[in-house]
This record gives sequence, C-alpha cells and structure tokens, in this order.
Amino acid sequence: MTSSGKSHEIPLFEIADSLNNPDISVWLHLNLSNSQVQRWLKKTDLIPERVVEMIDEGVTRSRLERIEKLDDCLLMVMNDFHQEFGQKDGDSSLGTLWAILTPRLMISLRNNPLRTTDRLRSDLKNGLLNPCSAIELFHELIDFRAEYLRTLLMRLSETMDDLEETLLKGKELPEHEYLGRIRMQCSRLRRQFSPELIALSRLQKRLPYWFSDDDKYRLNDDLDLLSYLVQEISNSYDRAKVLQDEQSAHVAEFNARNLQVLSVMTVIFLPMTLLTGIMGMNMEDLPGLKESFYIVMALMATAGVAVYIALKVRKII
Repeated sequence: MTSSGKSHEIPLFEIADSLNNPDISVWLHLNLSNSQVQRWLKKTDLIPERVVEMIDEGVTRSRLERIEKLDDCLLMVMNDFHQEFGQKDGDSSLGTLWAILTPRLMISLRNNPLRTTDRLRSDLKNGLLNPCSAIELFHELIDFRAEYLRTLLMRLSETMDDLEETLLKGKELPEHEYLGRIRMQCSRLRRQFSPELIALSRLQKRLPYWFSDDDKYRLNDDLDLLSYLVQEISNSYDRAKVLQDEQSAHVAEFNARNLQVLSVMTVIFLPMTLLTGIMGMNMEDLPGLKESFYIVMALMATAGVAVYIALKVRKII
C-alpha cells in the first residue's frame, strides 16, 4: 500500500478499509493455489469476469487490454520468471502473471512464486521503493523483469563468447546438445516476449484516460527497452545457430581428416592384401581344382570390371 510516497504492508483485516480509502493506492498480490483466493475470485467485484475465465482456461499468451466497463481498467497477462528459492540465479523457465490495473489499485495473481513480483514485494516491504501510485508500481514491475531478462541475456552472451573461443582453438568441441539447449532457450524467450511487445504497441495507441503524460513517456521507455531485449534475444538465437553450424563444420572436418588417413592406409595395404589372398588360395592341393587358378583369376577380374561399370553408371565415381 502506498500513501504520501511511503509504502507499507497492510494486515488482512484492514484490506477492505484500505480499498475504500480514495487517498491511497493498493497492491494485492494473490496466490491462486490458495483455495480461499479461488473462492474470493468468484465472489468479488474487483476482478473482471473475463480475468477469472482466462485463469480457469489457463490462458498464458501475453496481452494488455482495456476494459472500459470497469473504470477503463487495464487487463494484463504477462510472463515472469520462476523464483527458484535457495539459488542466486534461477533459470529461464517462465510462469504467468494475471493482473488488472486501475488508477489506485493493482491486483496480481499467480500459481507459482515469480521472481519479479517477489522482488518487488520485498523492496516495498524493506522501504527500497516508494511508488506514488499503482501505475508507477506497474512500471517498476516492468523494469524489474526487464532487468532480470537483460542479466539472463548477458550470461548467455558470455557463455557463447567462451564457446566461440573454444571453437577457434579447436582443442575441445562443446557438446552439440548444449548449443541446442541455448537455441531452445532463446526461441522460448522470443516466443513469449514478442507477443508482449506487440501488446504494448497496441496499448500505446489506446491508453486508459487516467494515464498521465509522465506515464505515457515511461510507457514509451518500457516499449523501447522491451523492443531492444527482444532484438537481443533474436541476436542470441542467431549466434547460437552460427555456433552450431561452425561446430558441425569442425566435426565434419575432423571426420574428413580421419577418413583420409583411413583411405591412405587402405591404399597402402591393398596390394599386400590382394597378393596374400591370391597366393594363399592353395588350389593345387584341392581335389578337382588343380587347373582352376586361371579361371578364378578371370572371375575376379570380371567381377571387378562389373563393379566399376556399375559405379560409373550410377555416377558414384
């Protein structure tokens, strides 16, 4: 809850009074896995029926829409990173955050702990943030998430820098599956955040009436930042693809060198193998085959010519 530039946590029994106070802004962050919250959603007038339906249907695709019937409130379905407790740096797995935003109230709902909302709640509780309104709180939410996404992309970029050095040295090639996982990670991030970029662009054209000029400027900054991050995701995906192609080329070159060595060794020992095979037939000692040496040699020559002609016809050689 924010009031006069100061934020503090409100007890459960004071929520109703706080919502009726026009001088303060309130943020309600709810856990959908709680059965009491699920029952409250079906009874309250604060949450539009459309939001409840989307939650029940499991809608996770990003969207930002206006609902004019409810004081021109803003409906949001956003992606956020899962909070992995006990780990300093979580992975890039994404969860869904459903939210509505009015001039003095923001209600957010999630099924699992999310990194951005948990950090925002912690900073508010510790007095590190003091937003003056719910819309400013929304901007802080966007900024925190963008900051973590940028940090994640920087880690991916540093990882690919190391892989490029490894490939250039050519001593130890990274596992092909490792680069594949990076590509899948970038693809998943791009697939999740690109629709949000489109949604922000559409929202910019039809903003709620209670957006001030400062809010509009900050929304433009949020849009520019998200556009830059989506482009960085695409660049990281392309880099991973190039690294995979370069790795495949290194593997193909390595195999070609090995096959060349094997071919040379085969050519060296082929005359020896042929001579030992011919000289070891011992046909003079076998009954009925005393005069068949020249016949066998003729058959071998005929078979060799036939194979050569067949390979020539099929353009293999």
